[in-house]
Amino acid sequence: MQNRHTATDRFVVSRDKEAATHLSPGLFPAGRQSEWSAQNRTLIFSIHPLSNKTALAVGGKKTRESLSNDTLTFDQDQRVHICGISTESDSRLAFINDTHAVFVALQQLMEEAGADDSTASAVGIKGLVKMSVLYREAMQRQSRVLADIADPNEFIKEEAETFRAIHAVWHLLEIIYLTTNTPGLSTSIVPHFMEWLNANFLAPLAEDAHRIAGGSPTADDLARNELLWPYLKKLALRGHVSVLGNMLERLAPSQLLSASAARWARSLSQLCRKMPLSSSDETAGSFNSRWRQWNEELRGHATAIGCLLGDAGEKDGGAGGDKDKALEALFAISEVMRGDLDAIAAEGEMWQDIMGATLLYSEPTARADRLPALVGAIIEQFEESAFTELDRALVALLNHDLAEFLVHCDHIDHWLSAHISDLMDHISVLDICRRVFVVDPREHYLMALGESYLGHEDLWRVGLDYLGLCRTVAGALVMEEYVTRIPLDSDRKAEQVLRVCEVYTLECARDRIHRQLGRQKWQRGRLGAAIAHFAQVCDHDSIGLICDQIWNAYISSGELTYGPTIDGVMASSSLSEGSGSLLHHEGLQFLSKYRDFHELYAAGAFVEAGKVLLSILLCEIAPAYALGDLLVDSIPLLEGDTLVFSSEDTFELMRVAESLAQSQMRQSQQDGAIDCSEMNIFNVACTRNLARSFVMF
Repeated sequence: MQNRHTATDRFVVSRDKEAATHLSPGLFPAGRQSEWSAQNRTLIFSIHPLSNKTALAVGGKKTRESLSNDTLTFDQDQRVHICGISTESDSRLAFINDTHAVFVALQQLMEEAGADDSTASAVGIKGLVKMSVLYREAMQRQSRVLADIADPNEFIKEEAETFRAIHAVWHLLEIIYLTTNTPGLSTSIVPHFMEWLNANFLAPLAEDAHRIAGGSPTADDLARNELLWPYLKKLALRGHVSVLGNMLERLAPSQLLSASAARWARSLSQLCRKMPLSSSDETAGSFNSRWRQWNEELRGHATAIGCLLGDAGEKDGGAGGDKDKALEALFAISEVMRGDLDAIAAEGEMWQDIMGATLLYSEPTARADRLPALVGAIIEQFEESAFTELDRALVALLNHDLAEFLVHCDHIDHWLSAHISDLMDHISVLDICRRVFVVDPREHYLMALGESYLGHEDLWRVGLDYLGLCRTVAGALVMEEYVTRIPLDSDRKAEQVLRVCEVYTLECARDRIHRQLGRQKWQRGRLGAAIAHFAQVCDHDSIGLICDQIWNAYISSGELTYGPTIDGVMASSSLSEGSGSLLHHEGLQFLSKYRDFHELYAAGAFVEAGKVLLSILLCEIAPAYALGDLLVDSIPLLEGDTLVFSSEDTFELMRVAESLAQSQMRQSQQDGAIDCSEMNIFNVACTRNLARSFVMF
């Protein structure tokens, strides 16, 4: 347990493999650091406090006065470069976006399976296997992209090696915890382990066989090929027995082999074709019986060949050392295939090869719980100091030491530790680590990965998803603080940020962003957009101020141009759930109805225009400063040839005028009050309209 706490310390604070920093565009010439230093050149920079932007310029390391006369110097550049700074290379962008989509889909899959029980049993192993395969397909695509880069630099080579390690680790975890538990598949880990071994580590290829055999048209030419026997031993170690059998059959007729070597090559070829293969339909007892029979036959072959090699009186048969070499190679192949641990260890260069051959030939029905005992005995034969992080991660995984495994995964790549801890959580094997570490591994790694993406211009949205889906209060707090500081330099980006707030219910951040956007639109003269944003947070005061500004602009210019703005606002409010209160805002209702009044009046519909004007006054939606202007607008209707207002309507107009006059008397100065001449004209018009209405009705 003490060792585990040491792992915990490394888990929390250690970062042996720091992420490289990338500038886009890159200004510093790669490989010319010493030249720049000799020329007194360096980079001067200033980092933006919120975004990933950095201002850079080329300058001198020392002042010109402090340098000798023969030192080559450069004047400071007059151009300042704005660069993006990130811990992620552009070569990874497609991979990050692809795997982010898989990550989100996996979380949705688990959520749909049941909010109270997000376990592998609730979803089904097959669903998790499908998601795991999608992850590995993305890794393979990225590896192909890196492999296709012409003249790769050191960074690209390191990236390619990292992705090979990521795939190897992920694939093995999938085999141990998912594939062998899939219904309908063999529970033996051996065939899956051999598939993993040949897929992730350099294996004998079919092209190698064609090259060796194709360049040797006859059996004698094949026997002379120096690459033949190492290749055949590699085939045996990796379990390619069918290819091994074909090669031995083609070699057997060679005249360069002794009669014994030719006979045993042919016999061993037949045994390769008879090697039992397990299937999910066959019982373990039946397969074990066939395996023991085949193994005994192979053991007899190995014993016979060993006796021939030990017989000092064996004749050379005219082939000299080549015959002995062939017989020794056949003996080594026989010993490997019969499962002799010493022979396997002698032929295997990597511990992975030894592990695979031991499983295949000694314990062909082994399950995952047998792996710790086997790997423990095998790695004792190697110097652990020579192990890479990949080796340590694989050994820890085979030992089911998941806490140590996660530590080494994080040293390989931070993307790996975040996503593999998430997968481990979904297959319910992460609880062991939670008892060891002082923080939840999944939450810790996902938050670290998400935070690393926040400063990237193209990945900030991805980073927010990782923070939101890590299911922690800390992640929500970081999200809320960050989204309110994102530069909203476009409407599309603002929509994305608001969408994040909606998805993760960041209500406080959402309100702050709407207010910020409302102020921005207001300053830029986009009043309709500003009103829509203020409506989302029910900021009626700001909406009222904008309405006042619109009315004052109309009074100053005499031109009613705000119609499209009001139409857009009212239309959006009728469709949006969050801004339904716009329909009930008095300032907007007033402007909308007043616009309708002007349109009806311009169209000659005086009666309808009068009804709209009267409704504005009676509903009391008009602000006090606009009442005088509304009464003035009623004068042409009162004096017109058509009787627009009835006696009751006229009395209502006079009541409004009286209220306005009393208000003017209470205040020495009142905005919107009518001067005496206009009031007199209004009173005369009302008197005439009353007389006409009494005559008409």
